[in-house]
Amino acid sequence: MKPVFFDKKTCGTCKKAQAYLNENKVEFEIIDIINKPPDRELLNKFIDEDNVKQYLNPRSAIYRELKLGENIPDKARAIELMLQDSNLIKRPFIVKGEIASFGFKPEEFQEKWV
Repeated sequence: MKPVFFDKKTCGTCKKAQAYLNENKVEFEIIDIINKPPDRELLNKFIDEDNVKQYLNPRSAIYRELKLGENIPDKARAIELMLQDSNLIKRPFIVKGEIASFGFKPEEFQEKWV
């Protein structure tokens, strides 16, 4: 089973992450996070309620509009907002079975995906 890579075509971080995986010959399935966002169950499974902020995309309009950096929502509210606007999900979001990553950190990718 290949990891599922939730991607946004215009996301520079997604491009860097894909290049890293390709360089390390990791096969993955790409899903457009805007047209087919992850569902509530998947987000609920991998978002840690004790550190919700790390799963939020600070560059999204809704993040800035609601000042989520200062007014950090609880897990349930964060997921509701993510389901309303998938741009709020930190990208890339990659998942395979019981393993997931939000954002691109080469050391984490090396550990989890290579």
